[in-house]
Amino acid sequence: MSKRAVTLALEVLLGAGLLLSGGASAQIIHTLPETRVTASAEGEGAGEGDLDETVLAPEDLDRFGVETLEDLSALAPNLHFVDSDTRGYGNVISMRGLSNTLFFGPAAVGLYVDDVPFSDAFTYASNLLSLESARVHHGPQGASFGANGAAGMINLTTLQAGDSWQDAASLEYGSYDSRAVTYSSSGPLANTPFSHTFQLYWKERDGFVRNRTLGNRPDDRSVLGGLASLIWSPSDDTEIKLRVMAERVDDGGQRLTPLPISQNPFLGQPGDPFLGQPLISNLAFTGDIHTVDSDLRGQNESERYQLSLHARRDLEWGTVKSITSYQNWDLGPQTVDLDLTQAPFATSLIEQSQELWTQEIRVQSLQGAGPLSWRGGLFYMSKENSGATRRQFPFNALDPFNTIVVEGNRFSIEQDSFAAFGKAAYALGNGLSVEAGARVEHVRVAMDRVKTLAPFGPVPDQSPSEEDLYFSPTAGAVYEIDGNLTAFVRSGLGIKPHGYSAFSDSPVTASFEDERNWSNEIGLQFRNEESRMNAVVRAFWNEIEDYQLNAQNPLSTDFVVVNAEEVRSRGVEAELQWRPIDPLLLHGTAGFTDIQFEDYTDAFTGANRDGNTVPFIPEFTASAGFRYDLPGGFFIGSSVRAALDTYYDAANTEAFSEEGCWVWDAQVGYEQENWSVTVFGRNLLDEGYYTFINPQIAAGTPGDPQLFGIRVDLDIW
Repeated sequence: MSKRAVTLALEVLLGAGLLLSGGASAQIIHTLPETRVTASAEGEGAGEGDLDETVLAPEDLDRFGVETLEDLSALAPNLHFVDSDTRGYGNVISMRGLSNTLFFGPAAVGLYVDDVPFSDAFTYASNLLSLESARVHHGPQGASFGANGAAGMINLTTLQAGDSWQDAASLEYGSYDSRAVTYSSSGPLANTPFSHTFQLYWKERDGFVRNRTLGNRPDDRSVLGGLASLIWSPSDDTEIKLRVMAERVDDGGQRLTPLPISQNPFLGQPGDPFLGQPLISNLAFTGDIHTVDSDLRGQNESERYQLSLHARRDLEWGTVKSITSYQNWDLGPQTVDLDLTQAPFATSLIEQSQELWTQEIRVQSLQGAGPLSWRGGLFYMSKENSGATRRQFPFNALDPFNTIVVEGNRFSIEQDSFAAFGKAAYALGNGLSVEAGARVEHVRVAMDRVKTLAPFGPVPDQSPSEEDLYFSPTAGAVYEIDGNLTAFVRSGLGIKPHGYSAFSDSPVTASFEDERNWSNEIGLQFRNEESRMNAVVRAFWNEIEDYQLNAQNPLSTDFVVVNAEEVRSRGVEAELQWRPIDPLLLHGTAGFTDIQFEDYTDAFTGANRDGNTVPFIPEFTASAGFRYDLPGGFFIGSSVRAALDTYYDAANTEAFSEEGCWVWDAQVGYEQENWSVTVFGRNLLDEGYYTFINPQIAAGTPGDPQLFGIRVDLDIW
């Protein structure tokens, strides 16, 4: 799909918004649903509404300032995003110690939006639309969803059409000249069997980082996007929906600054054929994590387009759904200064795209139809990742001729997957239920790769392919001890398929094996309607074979996915929601993950990493918050969040680790039946921390600085 298609889709969405807003009147309907953050035992079928999931309402997202997918980590324990500040490209999403790799490994935590699956984590939509609910499923989900979720699944549902027409808008202004406008509309179309949903969002701001060399703030951000659905309901038991989503991003450079280290451990030794990615100067650190002295501003542009057709039919015995989707994602150009100094020698340019076709046929039992509930279906995915990269860097720091190496890389990686999945639960009586499920999936992956390396000549082409069949079962039990206390236990296998790294010159290190995770968990939930308290505690133990992780060849620019033979991940997580009095709501989460290499030898250096902490996984995540509604419409709320003790390399180098910090946010406001005004502050103590560290260039992405703003929300119909 061309960029013209994305532009056309955005123009259609903008035109639809003008037509819809032009028909609005002064009548106002305003509804504030009950706020909830809870593990729920109710859902629409087997695999949804389980005790292993966190359910979030729109008000919870607002209270914690959740505007992006990365912000969800503040509300679900042991869900963490390593955020490289590039709209998802290069992000690492982990749950209970399992994660994706930066560029080529499959996702561990899957993503669905309105029953439409995404594939690789680097293509995940970062900006959140107006949501009706967000569900975070913990543990392997291959038996519950068409798309695979070996570690968990994020399942988002956007604004849905109700029985009456509703329009809403939001205006926001804040620090760094941040401006945002959102508009949404939903409801029936006159006296017809058709209804609609529509959302449009625009947001931009100035950069957080100051470039002293260029005299600007290079990391400015701008995004325009929208979503529209046309729903036809000829009868109560039939629905057909056409859905389109488009987004255009025009950002500045990646928010990347040198680390405060006195000596770069990756400078290499004289005589090395390549110094690889040790490109940063020892004197590059400016003394401020939000300041850089780079000669290159950088840029990051991307576009996405998504079209899907949904059909649902309710039958006497269950519900049948069909979801067909096409998605196109384009990145580029993305340019980065690799040395982060005034020297014009080390730069990177990346252009990458993904085309994704999916077809899911899902059948599930009717809710409350009897002791047996079930869900299953068939899933097909066809995906092509293609890209072109250009990098240049000094050949050797001691080279008297200042030779510059220029490498070009073109690749295409195709994957075809077909899966059958299913899960069933049966109530035996006396409060005991058992469940079982399985996933069978055939995966074929093929790569074509061409590389040039000037002034040294071409590198041999690569065209490998491999296919395999995977089987991943799951089983568990739930026991209702009394009316308030429920216990559960679950065990299952999660599998991330094999694949290829396009940034490897060697066919040996270009391929990586599938990752297998034997996941076990046990938990307790306490729910008391009288005291209005809901709490859940889970403990988990994962035994992982052939753990997929990033590795860098120190004698070349090869950046690959390798397998660690054995990894063990253990931990606990807890969630609490309590309304002790009507105007006060309390919420808290905490997660602890102990993940270590049990058997791993570095493929390039031969160093033994047994006992080291696996990189990109924080040891501790937590959040706590409250909202208090005062008489007369005023309210106050506050929250804190943290991700502590994260390493960014397998060697556990202290210079490439982040201790983390507690980040404090707050908001006060006034709301009436049809409008509200909120004044908010983020990172009130102006804590300095990194959300991503790149050891190869000794640089990091600093977290957001102290921010303030005001938002006005209106119901205009």
